[in-house]
Amino acid sequence: MNLRHIITVEPVVFLFFTGSFLCTPALQQLALKKICEEIYIKEEICGDLTYHLKESQVVQSKVSYFLLFYTSILTFVSIPPSILLGSWSDQGRHKLGMILPNIGAAFSGIIFIAIVEVEGMSIYWCFLGATFMGLSGNYVAIILSIFSYVASITDQQNRTLRFGIVEAMILIGGTVGFLLSGWLLQYYTYIFVFSVFCGCHLVSILYVILWLREPDDVPEQVMEAPPATSGTTQIASIFSPFVEMWHSFSKVREGQDHFKLHLIFICCMLINISNAGEMSTIILFLMYPPRHFSSELYGIFTAVKMFLSGAAMLCLFPLLLRCINEMTLAKVALLVRAVSFVLLALSTHNLTIFLSAVLNCISGFSMAVLRSATSKIVQANEQGAIFSCMSSMEMLCILTGVGIFNSLYPQTLTSFPGFGFIVMAGFQVIVLILIQ
Repeated sequence: MNLRHIITVEPVVFLFFTGSFLCTPALQQLALKKICEEIYIKEEICGDLTYHLKESQVVQSKVSYFLLFYTSILTFVSIPPSILLGSWSDQGRHKLGMILPNIGAAFSGIIFIAIVEVEGMSIYWCFLGATFMGLSGNYVAIILSIFSYVASITDQQNRTLRFGIVEAMILIGGTVGFLLSGWLLQYYTYIFVFSVFCGCHLVSILYVILWLREPDDVPEQVMEAPPATSGTTQIASIFSPFVEMWHSFSKVREGQDHFKLHLIFICCMLINISNAGEMSTIILFLMYPPRHFSSELYGIFTAVKMFLSGAAMLCLFPLLLRCINEMTLAKVALLVRAVSFVLLALSTHNLTIFLSAVLNCISGFSMAVLRSATSKIVQANEQGAIFSCMSSMEMLCILTGVGIFNSLYPQTLTSFPGFGFIVMAGFQVIVLILIQ
């Protein structure tokens, strides 16, 4: 078999998420440093903030709201271009949705480097970087293009497995990114970290251009857009991707497929809200007393967590699919993840924190199963539109999750810092009930 049919979008996923997860903790810690220096200009506490409880509370609260605003910009700006790219994906133009987000990320990396290099440059210039990434589609465009591409080259028998491999690449990329981030921040500089971030996205662009091929069979469109002959027609053509996306989501389907599709979306929403809340608050939670995680230890923890999840998706998931129903696997994954959130919330020692990471290793099973179930419900020429809808929903969930948990965290910081993780565990239980 042709090697290009075996190795397809996996390196794109790996490189993009290696860069993303490399940048995320670095940007969070840069925000902690810059905001601390703005508040306590003449006090030498920012180099050892974890041992200054009162000052740490002030800084962490401000950083929490900074991350909320940064994510809001990234989310709202990225949804319209990603919907357009989803429509193009259904026309067989998947590669564009993989190239543009990498270009936007590389430009944002240059801005992050400038913030570090130029003395006195405010951390709030990061919002310009978020705008660049959003205009290129960012995470939304990558996800919809990748899963639409995989759905177009697979049949229903092996689609769940291939989706699982893609999910594994996200997690393995996250492992490498977080491990590199902690190590590079400990021994090198922010400039080096953001330079590697730019490099990952440039290599990904070259791979898509030089190696990846568009699927041979492009599904015929249900409706061809008429040529633009008037201003009204041109306006209609601009909004047609949004109409196509809504039509794929809301159309009446055979049997209970319509109800199942909407239920899957609700489940994905709750899972992604939890994911966003965890990502945006866990570094603050682990660096807050009495845990006192360093940058290196946080990188190791996250790398271990994501490596175990990626290894489970790559090795354990295919084996279990042979003997266990895929929906049963999703239910077990949700239950175990709820337990891991509760354990993390109550943890004060490194052993229990790392144990929560071990329990979390099968958490990716649920999203792989739900994505596959979604692609099996819709028709071949709706894959791009439905994944555009799902990815846009996921970005709104990121905003919602960051909004909920970054607002909740400062309010519970002095009483029960881990309360947010208890709420996340509750969301997993709700999803478990919904898919029964």
